[in-house]
Amino acid sequence: MAVRSATLGAPRPSMNGHANGATPAKPARRIAGNKWLVALPVMLAALTAVLDSSIVNVALPNMQSSFGSSVDEIDWIITGYLISNVIVIPATGWLSGRFGLTRYFIASQAVFLIGSVLCGFSWNLGSLVFFRILQGIGGGAILPVTLTIMLEAFPPEEIGMASALYGVGAVLGPAIGPTLGGYLTDTFSWPAIFFINVPLVTLSIVLTQMFVRETAPPQGAGKVDLVGLASVAIWLGTLQVVLQEGEKNGWFESPFIILLSVTSLIAFVVFIYTELTIERPLINIRIFKNRDFAAGSLGGALIGATLFGSVFVIPLFAGTLLNYTAFQIGLLLLPTALVSLVLFPVAGRLAQRLDPRIMMAVGVLLMCSSMVGNGFLTLQYSFQQIMTIQLMRGAALPFLFTSLGQLALTKLPPQQRADASSLYNLTRTLGGSIGIAIIGTLIVNRERFHFERFGESVTQFAVATHQRLLGLSNGFAARGVPGVHDVAQQANAALAGALTQQAYVSAFDDASLVLAVAAIIMLALIPLFQVSRTK
Repeated sequence: MAVRSATLGAPRPSMNGHANGATPAKPARRIAGNKWLVALPVMLAALTAVLDSSIVNVALPNMQSSFGSSVDEIDWIITGYLISNVIVIPATGWLSGRFGLTRYFIASQAVFLIGSVLCGFSWNLGSLVFFRILQGIGGGAILPVTLTIMLEAFPPEEIGMASALYGVGAVLGPAIGPTLGGYLTDTFSWPAIFFINVPLVTLSIVLTQMFVRETAPPQGAGKVDLVGLASVAIWLGTLQVVLQEGEKNGWFESPFIILLSVTSLIAFVVFIYTELTIERPLINIRIFKNRDFAAGSLGGALIGATLFGSVFVIPLFAGTLLNYTAFQIGLLLLPTALVSLVLFPVAGRLAQRLDPRIMMAVGVLLMCSSMVGNGFLTLQYSFQQIMTIQLMRGAALPFLFTSLGQLALTKLPPQQRADASSLYNLTRTLGGSIGIAIIGTLIVNRERFHFERFGESVTQFAVATHQRLLGLSNGFAARGVPGVHDVAQQANAALAGALTQQAYVSAFDDASLVLAVAAIIMLALIPLFQVSRTK
């Protein structure tokens, strides 16, 4: 510890990357070993953890059929996982310091693995939700710890590459999840989406034991910030329930949602006050005083909103309006993941040569172009046309993840990186949750709005309406529908269905354009960053 504190003031480059007690050098890194070998289990763990937040979606109808559950009940399979995720993320910095970074990383993967196996053997909905919460406790801790390990394993001048490698796992999960989940569910059964984690996580644990070595000892026992721990758990847990259940319950028309919202607000105030006033807080939120980190975290939240929002909108559009199967939806998103996979190493190399603010601008423009393209989708768009629009989003993510990680985290001292990684991941996760909640509500409201507007021009006195109903009636009569009354009734129902369908198309388009605005807002953050590229 003395060596670390003595070298924080004036770090100097070293050819071999080691700190010598007799020579002032750069701060000693907590993770030793070959940086590329360290990256293997880290990328695999990040991919597996994020994969499980999206792979479940396509299997929900099968689970609903197996358990005989309603739509509102089956949603808790996703909600339970997300709630445990957001509760455990803020505490990972403190826990990894207390028990050791590598030890906590392996323990988190073990909890995730046990939860996955138990999910596969669930006998009813209640048991599955409980085991998903257990799985989420392990999965939520994995992402921030993997980012911390990457930042410690790579030298400061290669933080861009570290961020790019970390982003491979963090971004590919949501993209390949629907494809893999659809294939496993159709080929085997829904438990297979949980059992697939067994070989992946086991391999990651073995590789971690082989290649990841921690140089700094754990901090050990110390006073526990119980108030901070309890308040952040209540704040984020109730907030997540409000976001997930608000639309179903009519938001603030529901006493349940109002109670949870007030509870969340009070817990948030208690948490902020506690963390700013005690000597050893659970989470060092003073890191937000660093302008680069604060702007980077806001940018991460916007990335979370646009990424998860678009991954939410496009499958829903394709499945609801184009009648794509789960596997077809997965294939629609797969090329996007492949583009990201190819470009992440390229972005990592460019990060060592280009101003990260330029890379961020390129990523924002690509992301915005994809969202604008989604904003003009119609039922006449082909599979290839929709896929091409998504490719721009896949190209944007490597530039955004790499540049934001570099801009937000480069200037922070090593002792703040664990907390910073937790907060950085938390803001992106919350951004995604809030984005999905807003987009879901927006689609419902805008569908109602467009249906009413279309209905204003569809009257019995309108010539176009009369002609359309006449054409529909003739079609039903030609197909042998008996009785004039039945023909007219079916024609009216068909016209109402067509209006509803078109209203949904317009609502999805509106939601995508809102995501485009969120992407544009990221451009306003670029002037807030200082030049942080390390020579």
